[in-house]
Amino acid sequence: MKKTFLYPLIGLAFVMAACETDDDPIRDLDAPIIGPADGRDAIRPENEEARAATTDHMHVRFGVDDPSGIAQIRVDVHNSFDGHTHGRIKSDFEPLNVDDIYSPNAASPDFLFPEGATRVSIDGPGTDIYWGGPSSRVEGNVLAGPYDFTIQAIDIHGNQTSFADESNYFVRFHIRRAYAPVVDITNLHDGEIEGEAGEPLQIEGTIGMGDHELSSEIAFIWVRLTDEDEHGHGGHDSRVLDEYYEQMWGSSAWRGGMSGPEIPNTQSLNLADVFVGDNAIIPPAGADHLNLIIWVEDQNGNITEMTYEVHLE
Repeated sequence: MKKTFLYPLIGLAFVMAACETDDDPIRDLDAPIIGPADGRDAIRPENEEARAATTDHMHVRFGVDDPSGIAQIRVDVHNSFDGHTHGRIKSDFEPLNVDDIYSPNAASPDFLFPEGATRVSIDGPGTDIYWGGPSSRVEGNVLAGPYDFTIQAIDIHGNQTSFADESNYFVRFHIRRAYAPVVDITNLHDGEIEGEAGEPLQIEGTIGMGDHELSSEIAFIWVRLTDEDEHGHGGHDSRVLDEYYEQMWGSSAWRGGMSGPEIPNTQSLNLADVFVGDNAIIPPAGADHLNLIIWVEDQNGNITEMTYEVHLE
């Protein structure tokens, strides 16, 4: 279920509507349009963008247009670990949470734009989001995993973007960290897993804990084989059209009630030994490409989620 984040914008919408009179009729009933920043081809972050373990920040780049004038823009980041419940994590780790409000009276000059502006372009280091270094938005170590990123906007008449009509910009991105679980498939061909419908997939490689001083043992593994889709703006739950395989080991700290048999080795697993017998992954007939999604949690609450395209002969 998607979480709604419009409460400050809704309040502003009521104020704007109350200010309209017969002498000042509303001529604009359209919400602002969110698109790329000036000179850019795409909004950042892009959907399913993965930030490498060596990276401590994410670029935020976008533009907003409205012919009547833009009143407020909101950038929200929160974890998508679990459908928005709260798992138990160690105090040394915390999720990234961001709620940045851009407006003509914003306290930070990086979030400030002129009163009545019909175009706002955001593309500078001051609006980038950090989870490491002196500008970090977290006090401890950021939890690795998938995060939801949303841009919302409202104009001077109270017209606002929304999830319902997909006028919000809503994507997922991934924070990778050196201390997070490691998923390594070694028999990829041009980045894909090759297989044959009706025959067990041959998957070679490992799942295990990292060798960082903050790494911890594996607590939960969740593997699915699903239809390939467009990875649109509907969030990660909407990515799954049909599931042809699902198996879990261990117990999830983030997804209530999700558990399976004991993990044979919580430090390192040989995948060639895992996906055999009753656990073999057998693709269905009639499909050309599928997605193999591997979700791994460690005991500190860090998540590594990897999606591999499966090409079937």
